[in-house]
Amino acid sequence: MKKAVLYIITALALLSSCRKNGTEVPEKDRIQISADEGVTQKALITSTTLKTVDNRLHVLDVLTGFTGSASWMSGDYYIDEDVVYNGTVIWGYQSGRIYPWTTDGSHQFYSWLSYDKNLNLTADTFFGTTIKNGFSTTNRTLSIPALEMTTETDQFDFLYANTSAYPMPRTDASSVPLSLQHMFSAISILLRNEAQDEIIVHRVVVEGLKNKKSAVLSFVRPPETTTLPASAGFVNNAYYYALPTATKTLTYGQTYDLLARVKNASVGEYRLIWPQSVEDVAPSDVEDLSTYPITVYYEYSSDEDHIQHTAHLRFPEGMSFDAGTRYAFTLLFTQKHIQLTFRVDPWNYNLNEWSFREQSIGECTELDFKDNDGYDKPSKTCRFVGGTPIKGTFSIVDPPGAVWSIEPVGDVEYFTISPNQGTVDHENPDYEFYIYPNLDPSLDRTTDKKLKFNFYVRFTDGNTHAANSELNRDDWTVILPKN
Repeated sequence: MKKAVLYIITALALLSSCRKNGTEVPEKDRIQISADEGVTQKALITSTTLKTVDNRLHVLDVLTGFTGSASWMSGDYYIDEDVVYNGTVIWGYQSGRIYPWTTDGSHQFYSWLSYDKNLNLTADTFFGTTIKNGFSTTNRTLSIPALEMTTETDQFDFLYANTSAYPMPRTDASSVPLSLQHMFSAISILLRNEAQDEIIVHRVVVEGLKNKKSAVLSFVRPPETTTLPASAGFVNNAYYYALPTATKTLTYGQTYDLLARVKNASVGEYRLIWPQSVEDVAPSDVEDLSTYPITVYYEYSSDEDHIQHTAHLRFPEGMSFDAGTRYAFTLLFTQKHIQLTFRVDPWNYNLNEWSFREQSIGECTELDFKDNDGYDKPSKTCRFVGGTPIKGTFSIVDPPGAVWSIEPVGDVEYFTISPNQGTVDHENPDYEFYIYPNLDPSLDRTTDKKLKFNFYVRFTDGNTHAANSELNRDDWTVILPKN
């Protein structure tokens, strides 16, 4: 799933009154790094909290083609220090130094968040190493060492800036923008009881996410992450039953934030995770429910026999957890099983927020695009009985005004889908469509004819998202039997 991510433009500028050759450096000749707060950053660090007094960004200015000299230079590093937010529009260099534009050469700027005042935590402390030592002037990459993350890990929102290359300005120097982006992804998991009975949750285990990785941040490409030997599982064996009885019992409408360990949360609190590939997230064997990443053990309090149910849930087929993207999951307890609702949106813009909620399967003449119904493996095939149409149901919650559409795949001339598109209505999110068989006797029916579906959502900004893995992750097939 590809999502457009808008990056924050960050403000840094230069204070002080250093002199060059005994002459004060004019303001226009100083290297200034500017700010633009036009983007609302929906991250663990926002555009507002980024500008917290004493927050720091480390700036590297790699200068090439320079024939002169500067006493402070070390190799190609013309600038190599933190800039500090001091409560004004301008960020000041920690040393107070003035850096004049050179008369020749080309400057390339790189930056990353080095200190979070709210956490009182530096990047070097968080990663246990001096981050700058991982920067390569040759490859323009930053190597991040292996780090194991759990739900208790400090939420240090590591941001880094892409390359900004500037030749020596021949007129007034323009400011240098540093566009920050996220290295991490984020996830939240909320339990919600929508059954009339009280639900007693004995245990929830999430072990399908890799929690120890390293990364190579390319300043021209997205970050590359490397999986290192480690136990899989961001919330591996999160023993919910260890909590007090009053907490593990959910009445109708009650919620529990699995990662923040908070009851009656209105929304799940995000936790940073390493970006995960499709292979990282998928079960090792889709036919073996025990390999599914989320396992829930629960019972209904009204059940006198105290039968414990086990639900094996997986993330949507084809899903990856991308850098700079948030994923909000809700496990909905119903009277029959658990449904998985999830929401995906970029961290820094909410135009394309969307979520899908799946319904439960009825009988064979009704399709339903869902995960699994708790503890029974779902069927993935429906056959026409006579000429009776087959009904499909699904739900799209967001974004209002977007257009959903269904593309038939297979022996399409033998089937008709109606309706095959519609507009998302947040107030009425449940949709149904029908598949009609074409019983024209002139069509060959010596073999079974099969139909599958591709789903798409076109957002209000014109972008189209291939939503097949969300709406139809069980890969349903409709069969018109041979004569």
